[in-house]
Amino acid sequence: MKTQLFANLNWLFADRILRIVGSLVIGIWVARYLGPGNFGLLNFALSFVALFGMVGRLSIDQVAVRELTKFPEREKEILGSTFRLKLWGSLAATVLVLPAAWLAQPDNPLFLLLVAIMAFGILFNALDAIDIFYQARVLSKYVVQARSIAFLILSAIRVGLIFGNFSVLWFALASTMEIALYAGLLVWIYRHKEGRGSGWNWQRSTARHLIKDGWPLIAGSLLFILHTRIDQVMIGQMLGEVHVGLYSAAISISEAWMFVPVLIVQAVMPYFVQLRESDPTGYRHRLIQLYSAMFWAGVAVGIITMLIGQRAIVFLFGEAYSGASAPLVLIIWTGIFVAQALVRGIWVISENLQLFRLFSSLIAVPINIVLNLFWIQKYGIEGAAAASLISIGVGTWLVPLIFKPMRQSNLDMMRSMNPRYLFVRS
Repeated sequence: MKTQLFANLNWLFADRILRIVGSLVIGIWVARYLGPGNFGLLNFALSFVALFGMVGRLSIDQVAVRELTKFPEREKEILGSTFRLKLWGSLAATVLVLPAAWLAQPDNPLFLLLVAIMAFGILFNALDAIDIFYQARVLSKYVVQARSIAFLILSAIRVGLIFGNFSVLWFALASTMEIALYAGLLVWIYRHKEGRGSGWNWQRSTARHLIKDGWPLIAGSLLFILHTRIDQVMIGQMLGEVHVGLYSAAISISEAWMFVPVLIVQAVMPYFVQLRESDPTGYRHRLIQLYSAMFWAGVAVGIITMLIGQRAIVFLFGEAYSGASAPLVLIIWTGIFVAQALVRGIWVISENLQLFRLFSSLIAVPINIVLNLFWIQKYGIEGAAAASLISIGVGTWLVPLIFKPMRQSNLDMMRSMNPRYLFVRS
């Protein structure tokens, strides 16, 4: 079993590295080709669709995996109920996103067409049920293979679109095609490997149980997508597509290094789960050390970005994106809070305090929206970057202090700013 878990983790690591590095390279190439205006329009539409797409996704995956692991004999009803819930959610999201886009941009037919093209991809969320099936069996390699093949093929197509001088509409279509190809490959793998049709069936009681246990995950996912996408939507509404393009370029650079803490946290999670049971004192000390490593890594990345950010933007994206450097030197500092929050996820899950993390997001997201309302109009995309920095910082360091069970974690975070924890053993 340990060998299977290790192999499964390796597949997930490889997939994440491929997609992050590949997306950055192809994304920069597409941005240079389209220019800030069309690149911004594409990201504006993508962010708009993402807000509704998360509603359709119904993030009950972890609950469904848990149920499949505990009750493998109920596989068909769990998968069938999950599929039906996600299908209904996807249909509702697809129906709602189009009139919402028209209300937001009634005089922008190109934006509406981009939204319509990418909204079609929401419908494939229902086939995440196959992903859930393989997660429960610790066989994520099949999902990774499908996702990687789709990603590589559509990356090659995007390069072809650049050389063929195609319009922005084709890049939106490529995004939907990637989702559709991935879903098609998942279905083919499932039928080929399992040697059968789905045979899934709907059970109202199972669906009700999935929603009841999964609502904190659903709410948390919605708040997360709001926090990460609402600024681009608001910039598009208040300033226009060119500014979205500049801001998106800054975000792509600021997020480039985040795969490192994500991979580290995924890799060490089993170690910390075991350490908590065998050595609680050492467990806490090691957590503080990891907090400290993330804090100082974020500081180092922030300082380097402040020194070379302008030149890096121009070198990677071209002179047309030089205006992205100002928000970049602000938003890069969110990496400290995001990295530490990822580490705190180990502690939150170990202590079963997910609900308190949800409460923190419920406060941080409105702060972000309100600050954006005032600062985007006054300070432009620099205001949006500052709003993200402050709201993420408040949500990570300050809001959890309100909740007594979370205070220990926050005090450990603040203690980790002392660099001696990088070197002192327990």
